[in-house]
Amino acid sequence: MGNKMKYHPHGSVLFCTFSLEEGVLLLANPLCQAIVKSCLAAACELYPVRICHIIVESTHIHIVLVVINPDHVEAFFRHFKTESAHMINGLLGRNKRTLWCGGYDSPIVLTPTRALIAIAYLYSNPAKDNLETSIDSYPGFSSWKMFQSGKLTRHWKRLRRPQFTPITRDANNLRGYTKLAGAILDASDEVQTFTLEPNAWMEAFGYRSPEQQQKINELLIAHISLLEQRAEKKRVREKKRVFGRKRLLTQVFDITYRPKRKGRRMWCLSEKRSVRVEFIRFFKALMQKARAVRERWKLGDVTVPYPPGLYPPSMPKLANALGR
Repeated sequence: MGNKMKYHPHGSVLFCTFSLEEGVLLLANPLCQAIVKSCLAAACELYPVRICHIIVESTHIHIVLVVINPDHVEAFFRHFKTESAHMINGLLGRNKRTLWCGGYDSPIVLTPTRALIAIAYLYSNPAKDNLETSIDSYPGFSSWKMFQSGKLTRHWKRLRRPQFTPITRDANNLRGYTKLAGAILDASDEVQTFTLEPNAWMEAFGYRSPEQQQKINELLIAHISLLEQRAEKKRVREKKRVFGRKRLLTQVFDITYRPKRKGRRMWCLSEKRSVRVEFIRFFKALMQKARAVRERWKLGDVTVPYPPGLYPPSMPKLANALGR
C-alpha cells in the first residue's frame, strides 16, 4: 500500500486519512453505512487497532487510532479498502476497478494538544466542507453519537461480497438503497462486535484518570463547537449555504466526480517545532538504517534485522529452483 516508509510503533497515536480515487461513493444512506460498518468491524476483528474517532465523508475517511501491533495497521487498511471496494464495485456492476487511492496518510501524533486538534478537525469537517452546520446534524457515518452517548459497543452484521450485485436503474435512489440494505442485512446471520475507544489516545499520552479524561473531552467538544461557529461565520460572509442533511441522504452514486487534492503527506504532527524537528531527524536516521539493511539483504545477508516500527519489504529472491 504505497512505497513510502511508515513508522507505527506500539502505543502511538495516528491521524489517518484515505480517499477514493474518483467518484462520490461513500454516501450517507443505509446501504453505504452498512458496508462501512461491516468492513470496519471485520478489519478491527482481524487486525486489531484501537479506534478512537472516525468520520466518513463522500470521498474520504478520517480515523484517529492507537497502534497495538505495528503490523496490524497496514493490514487493517488493506482489508477495509479491499472489502469495501468489492462491495461498492459490485453495486456499480464494475469488475476489477480501483476504488481507493494507493496508500494512506498516517502521520504520528506527537503531543496531546495536536491530537485534540486533529480530533476536533475530524468532527468539524462537515461544517468546514459546507455539508452541515454541525456534526450533530450530519447524517453520514461517524463515531460522534457513540462518543456523545457513552455507548461504545455496537453489534453490526458481517456482509459478504457475493451479496452485492448491480443496482437496477429504478433502485438508484434513497428508497432503493434502503430496501436493498434491509434485504442484505436480513440475509446475513453473522454478527460482529465493534468497540470504540475514544479515550485511548489520552491513555497513550499518560492521561488515565477519569477526571482528566472528562475535562479533556469537554475541551474537545467546546473546540469543535468553536470551529463550527467559525465555519458558519465564513459561510455568511461568502453568502453560502450548507448542502444539508436531506440532500446528503438522497445523494446517488456518482462515478464522474474527480477530486481536486492538494497538500502533502506528513510524517508527524506537533504544535511544537522543536518536537517535529527532533522526530524528523530520528526518522531520517531510521530510514537510512533500513536502506542499509535492504542492501545487505540483496547481497544475501538476511541475518541483519529490519529496524522495529518500520514495515520490512519482502525478502529478496536469492536463487531460482532448478527444474528437472
